[in-house]
This record gives sequence, C-alpha cells and structure tokens, in this order.
Amino acid sequence: MSRHHASATDPALLALALAVALLLLFAAEAAAAGPREALRYWTPQRMASARPLDLVLDRGGEPRLRLGRAPQPAATASFAGVPEPAAPPYSFNGRLFIRVGNRQGYCSGTAIDSPTRRLVLTAGHCVNAGAEEHGNRWYRDLLFVPAYNGGEMPFGAFPARPGKVFAPRQWRFHDNRDFDLGAFLTYPNKRGELLADAVGGGAAIALDRPRQEEFATFGYPHRFEWMQTCTGGYAGDDRSSYRDPGPPTLGVGCQWVPGASGGGWLVEGGTQIDGLTSYGILGRLGVTYGPYFSRENVGKLVAGL
Repeated sequence: MSRHHASATDPALLALALAVALLLLFAAEAAAAGPREALRYWTPQRMASARPLDLVLDRGGEPRLRLGRAPQPAATASFAGVPEPAAPPYSFNGRLFIRVGNRQGYCSGTAIDSPTRRLVLTAGHCVNAGAEEHGNRWYRDLLFVPAYNGGEMPFGAFPARPGKVFAPRQWRFHDNRDFDLGAFLTYPNKRGELLADAVGGGAAIALDRPRQEEFATFGYPHRFEWMQTCTGGYAGDDRSSYRDPGPPTLGVGCQWVPGASGGGWLVEGGTQIDGLTSYGILGRLGVTYGPYFSRENVGKLVAGL
C-alpha cells in the first residue's frame, strides 16, 4: 500500500490553514468590534434622547411593556437625589442604555460582586421583550454607566458582551413576573478596569432572606438625569403573582416611575442586593414590585457568572 505524505505545500493543507486563519481573524475583529459598536452608538445626544422602558400591570393583571414619554413624576413619588453617586455603595448603581429597534431606551441596573467582576443585574424586561415577541427579541447595544450623573460618567461605560446577555425562560416565553430578571457580562471600560473593581466592589447577591426587610432602592426615573433613591420597607406580596409558578413577587414602600426598572434594592448597608424594581400596578400608589430573590430564580440565572 502506498502512503501519501503531506508536504508544507499541499494545497489542501494550505486551504485549511487559510480558512482557520480567516476564522481567527473574524473572531478577533468581532470581539474588538463588540465594545466599539456600543460605545460609538451611544453618543451624548442619543443618551439624552433615550426614553424610559417600563413594565406595568393593567387593571386585568396583564403585563404591558412600553417605551416612550412618561408623565411627570406624581406627587406620590417618594424618591430623592443621591448626593454623592460616585461613592460606594451608591456607585454600584447605574443607568442602563438599551437599543430597542431604532429607538433609544434606558433602565437601571446594579454592578455585582461576582467571580468574573463583570456582572450587571437588572430586570428581564430591560434585556428581552418577553413573550409578546416569543422570547426572541433581545435588545441591542447595552451600555451600563455606573454612577451616571447628569451626563457625567465617573467610572466610564461598560458595554455588554454579545452572547453574554441572559434572562430566564420563564420571563422570555411566559412573561412570568417572578422571573423578571436580566443579567449580562460586560467588557472593561476604556481604562481596562473590570466593572466591580472600578466601582469599589459591587453588591453581593442575597438569596432566600426574610421578605420583611428595609430596602434602599435606587434608579433613574424619567426626567431625572441624576441617581435617585428611596428607602422603604416590605409592602406585602402582589397576590396576583400567586398564580404564577415561582416565588411570588414582593412590594417595597416606594413609588417609582418609568426608567427605574431594574434598579437594585440594597440591604446590609448597601453591600448586598436583595431585590430590584420590576413593575407597578395601575391605580395602586405608594408601592413598587419586584422578584423575590431566591436560588430558584436569581441563583440559577447568575450561576457561573
């Protein structure tokens, strides 16, 4: 039996080597283009024109997602400005800019103390449109700006990594409010700093704690370019969520308005996050609702991140 020994000039080997080199080149270019694309897209003008993304329950108990102009904060709104947003633990909180089709939107989010040092936690409806779009519509060009304050970005901006944006299937395909959670990993800022390191550590995720807690909540409600906060206690469960599989949602005694979606509810002096703003209920003032943090929802979502 004769044997064919491939040489360095074998056309098949040359073609294979060229194909591998091109694949590596395209992968490197895609990785490099990831942060550049989001940073290039979010000009100061687009940031200023972004509109709040909001989830509300109508009077029939059905969730409705809306992006656009919101009314002026009502007299019942219970938040106030944060005097030093760049100081920990306030610095863990930030504004999340999102691209919804050809429109610019925003939510709120929290930098997390995780092994990767790159993790942001927000609401599921701030990263994925949910069952109305059959779970397949992921928002684009996510950009997290911790301690965003009137256009100032003291820690820079952290673009989301493509393919590293997550939301539970229960939210994506069923609009289950118990799982209205979103998470994504970020690229470093322009100085090469990882997110949690840049902001002073990030908030640790608390799971399965008692519902009766005092929460320091944060967010960027509509018409406010500065970080806002409200401290409130447990305000009861949303009983309409009892029909959904999963841990029922709980309320905090704070009246948030659109734009605060995804904002963290911090405990233990701001070192831990034990909730986030998800939705309000039309006609029910003084209360905002969010998922109860448990191993069943948040724990599974962020495992390994």
